[in-house]
Amino acid sequence: MGYWKKHPVKELNALLGEYHEAGWEIIDPPKYYKVKCPCGGHMRSIHLTPSNPNYARDCIKWLYRQDCYTGKVVARR
Repeated sequence: MGYWKKHPVKELNALLGEYHEAGWEIIDPPKYYKVKCPCGGHMRSIHLTPSNPNYARDCIKWLYRQDCYTGKVVARR
């Protein structure tokens, strides 16, 4: 487990662990967890009680599509 407060839903806690392993900063919620990439170009909110049953899977897919996750950092214009 990382430095954030444990999420009560195990799938979402594993999701936060995936972001932590990728080097993203995790900010504890008042309403949402916020995750920020190491390069500072991407940020996402992680809901505490998502209504979508595939929410964790969709968040992981989003992470995998980011340039800073794959190591292909593209220069910003």
